[in-house]
Amino acid sequence: MVLRKKKIVIDGKEMEVDVFDTKIIPGSGKEIHSVEKLLREEKIENAIQYALKDIENVAKKYSRKKRNIWYYYEIGKILQFVDEKKFVDVKGLIWERMAGNLRPDLFSGKKTPPKKAKAYPEIMYLLAKQKKEYISNITWSHWFEILQYHKIYNNTQVLRSLLQECEKKQLSSEKLRKRVQEENKKL
Repeated sequence: MVLRKKKIVIDGKEMEVDVFDTKIIPGSGKEIHSVEKLLREEKIENAIQYALKDIENVAKKYSRKKRNIWYYYEIGKILQFVDEKKFVDVKGLIWERMAGNLRPDLFSGKKTPPKKAKAYPEIMYLLAKQKKEYISNITWSHWFEILQYHKIYNNTQVLRSLLQECEKKQLSSEKLRKRVQEENKKL
């Protein structure tokens, strides 16, 4: 549904290019549907490019980005464009395009994308949906553990209880992961 990297050979030289998934096959009877899909893919790509410019501007404001909860929160606010533009059905592909293909450095802090590159924008996206007063109560690592479980972050009572437990008991990420998994099984 979005642009992908593809290797092609031109005059014996291998090159990497961006291509849309949709193909238009004349005479197939599906030309109109294919053109509509292609136009949507172009809208998605334009939205991605626009969001990346906004994220680059946010990145300029932060000298220390890695594990900075407010940097990730601001990026997450920008990533809400998938809701606004009704691209939720392809957000995994959008995250892969942004954090895996185009600008992994803005999301993971690394020039080479990690294997689970799309996990970073997803967690940032979910972080921005949380109440702002809760954000700085715990670290990025703790949020990363909690926001992997939709039953947890969608249950306000369980979420608040875990946040309080993190603050009071100074839970490590490992201990929190076990607590989150326990709570998730109960729900």
